[in-house]
Amino acid sequence: MPSAKKLKIEGFGMACSTHSTVRQIQSAADLEHSLQDSREKGIPICLRGSGASYGDAALTTNHNLFDLRGMNKILNWDPEKGTLRAQAGVTISQIWRATIEDGYWPFVVSGTMVPTLGGAISMNIHGKNCWSTGPIGDYVLSLKLLQPDGTTIECSRESKGEIFHAVIGGFGMLGCITEVELQLKRIYSGLVEVRAHCTPSLRALFERFEESLARSEYVVGWIDGFAKSEKLGRSLVHEARYLKEEEDKEPSTSLSVQAQTLSPRIFGVFPKKWMWLLMWPFANRVGMCFVNAVKYYLSRIFDRGKPYLQSLVAFNFLLDYVPNWKKIYLPGGFIQHQSFVPLENAYETIKAILEITHRHQMPPFLAVFKRHRPDSFLMSHGVDGYSLALDFPITASTRGKILLMTDEIDTLVCSVGGRFYPAKDATLRGDTYRKSLPEEAIREFLELKTKVDPDGLMKTDLSDRLLHDGPHNPGIL
Repeated sequence: MPSAKKLKIEGFGMACSTHSTVRQIQSAADLEHSLQDSREKGIPICLRGSGASYGDAALTTNHNLFDLRGMNKILNWDPEKGTLRAQAGVTISQIWRATIEDGYWPFVVSGTMVPTLGGAISMNIHGKNCWSTGPIGDYVLSLKLLQPDGTTIECSRESKGEIFHAVIGGFGMLGCITEVELQLKRIYSGLVEVRAHCTPSLRALFERFEESLARSEYVVGWIDGFAKSEKLGRSLVHEARYLKEEEDKEPSTSLSVQAQTLSPRIFGVFPKKWMWLLMWPFANRVGMCFVNAVKYYLSRIFDRGKPYLQSLVAFNFLLDYVPNWKKIYLPGGFIQHQSFVPLENAYETIKAILEITHRHQMPPFLAVFKRHRPDSFLMSHGVDGYSLALDFPITASTRGKILLMTDEIDTLVCSVGGRFYPAKDATLRGDTYRKSLPEEAIREFLELKTKVDPDGLMKTDLSDRLLHDGPHNPGIL
């Protein structure tokens, strides 16, 4: 059994942290023995992959934390069918590197390639194409689950479908995903055609999105969170489409791992890992207001919807372009808040959210806008509508105020039938979260949890807060 060490663990946003007893899991045997030991001692378990969840989703205070990154083997790749079977610790980076030269790409990826497959499925991640492809769960063919009682089951839509649809998006509460079979997308080039458009207002942003959806596979909007009044919601929209067969004259080149790999240096000279130091002086309200304005006006001058080609990696994994970028938020870290709002209420609600941030004098340093569709998973955050993700720094001036603002936003979103995303959450109150989901979904999930985990072995700080009204992590208070 792996040795245990008491360590300080933090969420991706660095604003939430705690101490846990960590075990480095390297194999299925390690996992089974560690699970048995925790069960016999009655010590709750938190599962963790790359730790890419922003808040406390992969944190547990003074309990056992299983680090699953060591279970990272690709077990089978079938280039004829485009199906991959892998252990839960395999990362998105490993997946595209193993499959792109055969002409395949994951249907759904997040903004960074570091998440593990098990973590991505437990949170049911979405990407810039979520309005057309849905979340990653739609492409899971089957999965193996180690249940809290030590038994392993394989489930799919056809076999044990109830637990399959609850585990995907169930944030690790029903057991540990150990293996996954995933369907990938056939592609004919490692490039996408990208167009950028500036929109002067929130209304114009919505209109541009609806126009872009008809012709593009990917659409994502960046909002200047500092703009007010008639400029409220001014934005930069990126849309992209896959190149069709024979559009790329040298597909073997663009589909190579080498062509997709991000350079560690700028202009081949300056190491990107130190770029955050150049960004750090701007990590304040004045600096970010300036950066947002410059970004908008430069795009307005130079982009104008002109098409250009970009690699799949460069387009999809913007968060990996500058390593260590999040350090600009030190020492307090940051949180990301993401709301999902139904289409019929989207414009008015998102306008109100931006106005709330200004009224509290905490405009977001980054604001990302996406279109979504509903899905069939029990604890789904997906709606037929839009989402708004907002980055807020945690500083001496915002600490203690952030919960007041996010609680106001959460109450508004819940009142119009909106939903929330546990992978991004750090501030949501349990009663608001449960009200945001159908009552029958919450009841069914809790009944299933009681059935497969009667002793409450699977537990995180997030699950304690959202399902049982536990406290917020002290890091953001």
